[in-house]
Amino acid sequence: MITPLINKYVGVSFVCAALLLVSVFFKLDKSPELNSEASNTPVVKNKVTVEKTVSKQAIKDIFNTPDLTAEQAAIFHGNLPQSLADSPPPSALDVNAQGQLIINMKVKRLFEFYLSAMGEDTLAECILRIRHDLSEQLSGEPLQTALDLLEGFLQYQNHIGDIKNEFVARYDDQTYDLARVREMKSSVRQSRSLFFSEQASTAFYQKEDEYDDYMLKKVAIKTDRSLTDEQRQAQYALLDSDSPEWLSMQEHQASLVSRVQAQEKSLRENGADEEEIRQLRVKNYGEQAAENLSVLDEQRAQWSDRVTQYRMESESILLGTGYTQHEKEQLLFDIRQQHFSGSELVRISALDKIELDKK
Repeated sequence: MITPLINKYVGVSFVCAALLLVSVFFKLDKSPELNSEASNTPVVKNKVTVEKTVSKQAIKDIFNTPDLTAEQAAIFHGNLPQSLADSPPPSALDVNAQGQLIINMKVKRLFEFYLSAMGEDTLAECILRIRHDLSEQLSGEPLQTALDLLEGFLQYQNHIGDIKNEFVARYDDQTYDLARVREMKSSVRQSRSLFFSEQASTAFYQKEDEYDDYMLKKVAIKTDRSLTDEQRQAQYALLDSDSPEWLSMQEHQASLVSRVQAQEKSLRENGADEEEIRQLRVKNYGEQAAENLSVLDEQRAQWSDRVTQYRMESESILLGTGYTQHEKEQLLFDIRQQHFSGSELVRISALDKIELDKK
């Protein structure tokens, strides 16, 4: 890792944090009220905080970070952050018969793959990795098209934070209802034309928009107290029939998984053995999926055992009185390295933060 070579670019960490916060918000925006059991009245779930955003020029300056020397690039691109090194690489991009870039979700996923390492890498480093990957696959006009899309993507993610802040300022009671969610999502969609062509906007966000529309309509049905149970089920059925096939299939699969998990829980509570659980899974998912789930169960059990052991060892350090704060931090770091590796370190650090926030 060659972070010192890039740290001279002022504001990189700040922008990295800003984009990360915006990303977290927009995933969260799927949203508190989408899971609400209450009526159409405003629901307070999470305290709304102001997003840290930066100017368009700040993003542009970081985007235009000069390339590394050949020697620096060999070292830098040969060493991915642990979270990326343990993950499948993004799919190769598509080009048509004329050699032009086909703008589809593969492009967006490539951006998101490297940007997901923010925290391990700075934003400037993430951009360098994306530019390198693009240049390995593309050249000339197709490469420039991809780079323009990347800058637009970064500007758009930052702009989402501006939109959220505008809504926070307008609705300082820190509550949301469906009307506000719809209004905010409409503002976000309309803003895409500032950063993307219609083709790119559709390729990147059509399914996301379809999902949001579906969930908002589903919540509207769920929270409409004027409907009887029979009317509500009829509305759900009509919604599913009018929705894109991929979304209906996804909802059907999610419903199946939820139902089977409930059956598994009931069987276990009544003393069922692993063979009975396996038969239930084979019946609903098929032989291969049942085998995959069995492997996943074992991995989860092993992970749980390791986390328990780690917690016991770290707790004894945290409660100890013979260490300075610096020594405690170093010992905890060493213990993490002993029990976890690769992307597991990112995961356990996140779990540690959650545990700390609970106290």
